[in-house]
Amino acid sequence: MGKEVFADSQGWIALLNRSDQYHAAALKAMGAFASDRRTIVTTDWILAETGNGLARTQARTEFVEAVRRLQKSSMATIVRISDDCFQQALEMFNRAGDKGWGFVDCASFVVMTARGVAEAFTNDHHFEQAGFRCLL
Repeated sequence: MGKEVFADSQGWIALLNRSDQYHAAALKAMGAFASDRRTIVTTDWILAETGNGLARTQARTEFVEAVRRLQKSSMATIVRISDDCFQQALEMFNRAGDKGWGFVDCASFVVMTARGVAEAFTNDHHFEQAGFRCLL
């Protein structure tokens, strides 16, 4: 099995929303992850953020089915944000006021660091600021 890759809401939105400017790149990247047998890691918070981002788009209907497929997949892990992760993210959010990182970003960084995940399926430059590699 290949290395894990963290899927951020920007990656999910690009993948599910055909009108997103990164849609073609997201399809290609997801195909490569499947070919390389990479496990997709995301969080319940990222999925909530994705659902919010797609709520008023044509891709809204794609979201529910995508989450259901993730829940059943042996090649995907949905991490639940624990109380400990919440506290670590809150501290990171507090320390990173000069970066403009969101609270959900901070929770993602905590999860990625804990799991040793170096790459993110996103185009969000905040991941690069935090020392991760963006794959979109």
